[in-house]
Amino acid sequence: MKRGLAVGFVLSAVLAGSPAIADSSGCLTMPTLDSSHQSASLNLGSSVTAKSWTWQPGGDAESASLSPLGSKLSIVTGDLREIDFGILHWAIPQTKTLRDLSEDSDTALGALNGDYFDGNGPWNAMVENGQVSYSPPGRTGVVGMKHVKVDPAKGYRSTGTLTVGSRTYAVTGVNQASPGPESMVVYGAKSAIAVPPKGETTVVLKAGAIYKVYPSGASVNIKTGVVIQARGAIARRLAVLKVKTKAKLSLSRAPLYETRMAADSIRTVGTISNNSTTLTFDAVNYANLSTSGATLFDENFAGNPNRGSATLRIGLDNFGKYKVKNVYGSGASVTLLTGELILQANGASAISARKFRVGDVVTISAGYQALAKSTFLSAAGRGPRLVENGKFIWNCTNHTKDFRPRSAIGWDQDGRVWLAASSRGQDAADFGFRQGGSTADQMGHWLMSLGATDVVLLDGGGSTTMEIKNPAVGWQRFDIPDSAWYRELANGFSLQVKG
Repeated sequence: MKRGLAVGFVLSAVLAGSPAIADSSGCLTMPTLDSSHQSASLNLGSSVTAKSWTWQPGGDAESASLSPLGSKLSIVTGDLREIDFGILHWAIPQTKTLRDLSEDSDTALGALNGDYFDGNGPWNAMVENGQVSYSPPGRTGVVGMKHVKVDPAKGYRSTGTLTVGSRTYAVTGVNQASPGPESMVVYGAKSAIAVPPKGETTVVLKAGAIYKVYPSGASVNIKTGVVIQARGAIARRLAVLKVKTKAKLSLSRAPLYETRMAADSIRTVGTISNNSTTLTFDAVNYANLSTSGATLFDENFAGNPNRGSATLRIGLDNFGKYKVKNVYGSGASVTLLTGELILQANGASAISARKFRVGDVVTISAGYQALAKSTFLSAAGRGPRLVENGKFIWNCTNHTKDFRPRSAIGWDQDGRVWLAASSRGQDAADFGFRQGGSTADQMGHWLMSLGATDVVLLDGGGSTTMEIKNPAVGWQRFDIPDSAWYRELANGFSLQVKG
């Protein structure tokens, strides 16, 4: 897949506010993801799994507060310890089916449809390999994988062990804001959290031995000793430990950086400079030019960019430096050649563009400002938040209760990522308007039940599509049968093999 200009990022100093708690009085009941409705479970490799739950048309679905046409929830899950979060797309603004986008990737294991889109491309920006590869003018919402400098006191993922007698238990995190659904988090004397959140089982270590065991969990101050909070299967194993038994805790060194998921809003802040002039542009590869700004086009863009009031053609010389090859003072629709950049400018930006001369050596920066200071490695457009920092924030009374196919991404602080799609689960004669599925609030609550602390909604309806790379048969559609029609998409998200 093509990649954009090698550039860095710029961060804003504005922090996002705390989430409000939503009025959930109008939300529908969330059906339990019980074993009786589980319809598939596959291991895709690299810790990635695909599971689905199906409610049959009629009474089975209606009794679960779902569409009488039937509903299916499809989930692909991975762990950022072992996988990366990637963006799938064709040349902008071209569209392709998610199957084509998935098969074009050498590393993807599971994929979900991405952003809302129109003839100009996605509605929101894209970041790949830490670089802006696409951006409309203005601030747009994105979700993706970011690069984070670790503050050990505030928590990080960890590899380590707790050894008690002849048994060894795996540590999953240190000083984290909360233990995940299947986790064992250690809180030491330097933790920024004095009283860690209660787990399903709590163990306190002191002087090389088990000091306290709380089989039902407890809130314990770290002054008492090393506090271990566990949830899931490991919690049940720790619950039977005996007080005064010798114990040894071994933790790996805290990493300098780690990858985490985040939702944020970004805007492009780009410049092209020579010795005397700096021109600012605010969009990248966006087909519909703004009336007053400038847009930079690179080889991610297909076709000829629309004509601005002034146009610069920029290419690399024999020494790898960018030079102005042509200046079109009245603008021009020119062919974008491999390795070249085209800048189309209007308004005040066009006045600056006319000050450049053929042969000028230029410096180009195409960074972004992130509202919450996220440093994304990969990100693309999102819809509204459903869950933030463990709180359900979607206001059900202000949104539709229609059952439609829905797509969403959830994650937790421990590095787990969920791609989710709800659908009718069948290849139905729906005349291009897909029905069934779920409400948005049901999607958010489902993902919370699986352990997600944050959830964002994506494009849905006929765009909802999920693909998995089944080790037995290769790529297959997972939300509905392969025989169903596909909508071509502007981009998609993937869980992919690391590196």
